[in-house]
Amino acid sequence: MKKLTAIILLLLALPLYLAALPTYYDTGSQIFTISAGPTIPFFYYNPSDPEYPLTFGFGAGDGQTHHTIGGFGSISYQVFLNEYFAIGGELGYHFDFVRSNDVYTSVPILLKFTYVPLQGNFEIPISLGIGLDYIAISDYSSINLGVTFEIGMRYFFTNEWGAGITAGFHMVPEIYGISGESASKNSLYATVPLMVSVVYRH
Repeated sequence: MKKLTAIILLLLALPLYLAALPTYYDTGSQIFTISAGPTIPFFYYNPSDPEYPLTFGFGAGDGQTHHTIGGFGSISYQVFLNEYFAIGGELGYHFDFVRSNDVYTSVPILLKFTYVPLQGNFEIPISLGIGLDYIAISDYSSINLGVTFEIGMRYFFTNEWGAGITAGFHMVPEIYGISGESASKNSLYATVPLMVSVVYRH
C-alpha cells in the first residue's frame, strides 16, 4: 500500500516539477521535423471475416494481419501556441506488402498537436495527429480518417539542430456505414511506426 501511495504522489507531483523547469520555446517558435523508420503491423479488424475478425502481428498465417513489416517517412512543421503546446501539419508515406504481394500504401495528411513537457537540449515530445489518410492497394483506393499518437525523445546538438527517436501508434479506420450490410465492410488497420528524426527549430 505504501508503494502505491508513493507512486500516486510522484505522479501528482510530476506536473509541478515539470512546470518549474526552464522552458526553451515562446509563442511563435517553430519546429521542422523529418522522420523515417520501419512500421510494424499491430492489428487488423475486419468484421466481415467470420473466422478471424481480429488479427495481430505481421505475417500471412491464420490470426495474423497478412501485412509485412513496412516503412514510414514524414515531414512536419509546427508553431508553438505557448511555451509547451505546438500545432501544425504532417505529411507522411507508409508502405508494406500484403499476402498477395501487392503493395499497400498509405498517405496520411494530419493536423498535429504536440506537448513538450521537458525541453531544452533534451526533450520529450508527445503528439496527437488527426486528419485524412489516402490508402491504395492493387486497383483499390480510398480516402479515410487517420489518427496517430506518438511519444519520443530528442537531443539538440546546437540551439537549432537535433536528432531523436519516436514510437507511435497509427490507425486507419475504413467506415462504410454504422448499421446493416454497410457496417460489415468497416475495418481498422493499426501499425506501430518506430522512427528516427532530424529536427530544426528556431
